[in-house]
Amino acid sequence: MDLIKTIVISAIMLLVGLLMDLLPGLILILAPFLLLPAVYLFCKDKRGFYLMSGIVITISLIAFDLFALQVIIGTLLAGYLIGRLLEARASKEYMLFALTTFLSLYSLASIIFMQLMDLMPTTKEWFSNIKDSYMTMVEAELGKDNISRENIQLFNTALDQLQLQVPGVIVLLAFLLSLISLLIVMPLLRNLKIAVPEFRPLYFWRVPKTALYIYVIAVLIKLFLSPEDVVLLGIVTNLQYVLEWIIFIQGISLISFFIKVKRTPVIINILMFIFAFIMAPVTQLLGMLDLIINVKARIKL
Repeated sequence: MDLIKTIVISAIMLLVGLLMDLLPGLILILAPFLLLPAVYLFCKDKRGFYLMSGIVITISLIAFDLFALQVIIGTLLAGYLIGRLLEARASKEYMLFALTTFLSLYSLASIIFMQLMDLMPTTKEWFSNIKDSYMTMVEAELGKDNISRENIQLFNTALDQLQLQVPGVIVLLAFLLSLISLLIVMPLLRNLKIAVPEFRPLYFWRVPKTALYIYVIAVLIKLFLSPEDVVLLGIVTNLQYVLEWIIFIQGISLISFFIKVKRTPVIINILMFIFAFIMAPVTQLLGMLDLIINVKARIKL
């Protein structure tokens, strides 16, 4: 075991925990770099990684608040995941899918846990407060007929729709964080003498078919749940959001492959991608079809 590397990485992770405890806002700057020390130590010295993880988690439990602890645990688990995938020589896009799935589920699970422990308000409470503040502001204007009840109803409807999009936004942010982290960390790991893969072109990306199976299972489970099954319904719904996004990426990959093979004009390419994002359910359906019957192999060159 390389004791020096273990001590140095332990000190770095504890410093990260301290910064998250004192200045949580720094997560916006540090997040893309957090994978580096954990993945590096895992690839160089597994026993050192396990020892470091035990030390850092123990001290974090004692010294830091819940947010800092969650960041530390999430970083160590993500580092372990990417380290294992590097060992298995997985493709970089596979790492992107795996890391996105992990960060999405971990973030959503952490939020649900804090809400169950009454450490964080639910999204319903957040948006209820916004509605109450809005109604307080418009009451006087309503009496003067400066604002109509139709406008108020429109605002409430828009807010309800926004509330439904919160899990999807979290998944999107997890995807962007995963992408940026891999783009930053992989070249740094290569400079540290660790073999890392390159991103293949988008049209070659392929989501593991397991994602489709899990998605179908999640949808079927959700059909038999009632609104009273709050925790399980929340878990299944959030898992569905994550998998829908991953299948959407597969649909984008299929469209990219079609564009590459058919050599369509640039303006057509742009319109196709715009349509793909506007009509996300259609793109997800294309992704499902590609996973089921491998549409790319059937497109003639």
